[in-house]
Amino acid sequence: MIKAAILDFDGTLANTLPDLKITLNLTREAYGLPPVTEEDILVHVNNHMPVYIRRMIPELGDETLWDEALEKYYAFYDDHYLAETVPYPGVPEMLAKLKAQGMKLAVMSNKNHSHIVKMVDALFPDTFDSVWGTIPEVPAKPNPARAYLIAEEFGLDISEIAFIGDSDVDMITACNAGAVPVGVAWGYRPADVLRENGAAYTPENAEELYRVLTSLA
Repeated sequence: MIKAAILDFDGTLANTLPDLKITLNLTREAYGLPPVTEEDILVHVNNHMPVYIRRMIPELGDETLWDEALEKYYAFYDDHYLAETVPYPGVPEMLAKLKAQGMKLAVMSNKNHSHIVKMVDALFPDTFDSVWGTIPEVPAKPNPARAYLIAEEFGLDISEIAFIGDSDVDMITACNAGAVPVGVAWGYRPADVLRENGAAYTPENAEELYRVLTSLA
């Protein structure tokens, strides 16, 4: 029986691609590099932020410069993280119904923790019981460490939790944790990629996800 859901953010709860492109291209511009497209970003978007920066700005080729670029990226994102980012259709309503039925809800993202807390508060106020981005003390996805901590916080076994995301990284995390892997097909990866990486369900929209979760509750 599923009593809680852990959800990814980018590509699962909200379409963040436009703001990711703005921020990344401002960072690349700071080093005199040409812009990239949303399609370029989609290749690496679900990775831990330091990995993402290294892969999206490979021209720097230096650990010190990559660390500097990550700080620049965070500073630019502070000004743009809600410029064009919006929830996916039906997602706020779906979450409200699940919460009203007593399901515990958490966000687990590879985004910077301070950003994800502000974004969830702005786009989904009073919705989630636990919100986590990455912090130095806990490994990022696909390591399941944070999922276990959320399960402990909720007083549940991890098998009682659905882990919901839009990427191969999310499905690998879910399987590593022993949670129920649910891959949303409206995000940044196609359904076949989600299934190949362990997704037991691949709902096409928020209402279908609601039906999946309530059928497991």
